[in-house]
Amino acid sequence: MTEETFRIDVKRVGDSEVMMFRGNIDTHAEPHFTNLFNRISTTKLTMDFSQTGRINSMGIAFLLRSIKKFKTEKNATVMVSGVNQINTMLFKMTGIFILAPEIKPAGA
Repeated sequence: MTEETFRIDVKRVGDSEVMMFRGNIDTHAEPHFTNLFNRISTTKLTMDFSQTGRINSMGIAFLLRSIKKFKTEKNATVMVSGVNQINTMLFKMTGIFILAPEIKPAGA
């Protein structure tokens, strides 16, 4: 069984953009983060992790670096959604939720 290839899909939703992370976020994801900044044109961003598997330490580093860059260079508001239970603990421990608060689904 081969692991799903990682990718980031970006879609416009009203006046904001949603980055859909698909697959495991690890060292193989680096090329996708390299050009992500140039793919974003709004200052309201949501990082959707509902299609994400494992996130290792390199993946956390890519996410933290990207969030900080969006916030400082684009003056963007960054939120996260669709985080599973394991990644929720990881995001709490690493400070991702401090930089990018979680959007909870309605009724959660």
